[in-house]
Amino acid sequence: MLVEFASLLLLSVVMAHIVPAMLIRRLRSMDLADPDPEPTPNLEPTPGGDDRYNPTPMDVVVTRIMLIRSKPLPPDLVDSIFDLAEYWAHSTNAINYHAEHRDHLRVVGSSEAENQFLIRSYPLGLTGIDGDKNLAEELAYDTNEAKPLPLSKEHEPKFSSRLADYPTPRLARPTRRVVFSIRSKDQGWTSGNSTRGSYDGSFTWFEAGLERFDADQDCDAKCTYDVRHESLSSTAPSLPVCGLRPVHPSIQRDSPDQDYKYVHPLLQQDQFDIHRNKLATREWQDHVVVWSYLDDTEPDSEASEALDAEGRGRATGDGSFVNSLRLGDVITVWGKARFPNWVNNIESVKIDVYWAV
Repeated sequence: MLVEFASLLLLSVVMAHIVPAMLIRRLRSMDLADPDPEPTPNLEPTPGGDDRYNPTPMDVVVTRIMLIRSKPLPPDLVDSIFDLAEYWAHSTNAINYHAEHRDHLRVVGSSEAENQFLIRSYPLGLTGIDGDKNLAEELAYDTNEAKPLPLSKEHEPKFSSRLADYPTPRLARPTRRVVFSIRSKDQGWTSGNSTRGSYDGSFTWFEAGLERFDADQDCDAKCTYDVRHESLSSTAPSLPVCGLRPVHPSIQRDSPDQDYKYVHPLLQQDQFDIHRNKLATREWQDHVVVWSYLDDTEPDSEASEALDAEGRGRATGDGSFVNSLRLGDVITVWGKARFPNWVNNIESVKIDVYWAV
């Protein structure tokens, strides 16, 4: 039954592109039970991680209204159809060190930079900030790690909803999939040969992090964490980079009169370990890791052992990270290396985030 409905959805997706413009405008002007001012439609194509069609959030909204009001179908059934067809909103954030810096990035073990912040995603559910996509892109590609300060006050859910340029997700946990695409390798040699070419005993890896915005943070014009700091004419953004607070990695301070600092454990943390580099391999390795809201692999199961053998954290297959994400959350990726002579060579990193609208 659901497969038939999914076919109906695909037909409706096609219809969404041939429906007369007057009808589309009428659909967008409908009352969508959002008490906030009507959002500005965003019809720019969402960057995709592959050749598949990637609908914008407004595409999903319009198609959903069509199914509910023209068939008609119950909203919960439409949600099930969309999940079955994977008809979700999507954002992409990527960095290619060869393209941007003419060389790959090296994260060296037993150095001050053995824990390297690499990239952050857009705030979950947002494709722009105050209608300014350029500002959102600057925020997403900013390579400054968040200041290690405690999160004093989280924003109310409606705060992120007001910043979106479409009717935001009805679900408290809308994330459906996070895809990490990484091209990297280690130093290419090791003193031992027992596990060469496998992921066992590798001490270069990638770790997922999480950031949230502090509602109490105001950013002044002199803040170097603010993407505006070199522009005297711009106004303060609604979500300044200096307002980001780390949830993971954790932070601590040794005494009340000292500054907070990040806590980076010596070894991999199984629940955040995206992927390790193949041991002592000189060729560049491409890893695509998918974390889904449907994942249900228990960390102590045989299936988790298979994840570990594939180079993933054995506790990353239970769906807990994806299902914990809320509107406005920011996903980060860190490059790691441990012990002398270990080097994490990184060419590119990409985060694709999919969420239900």
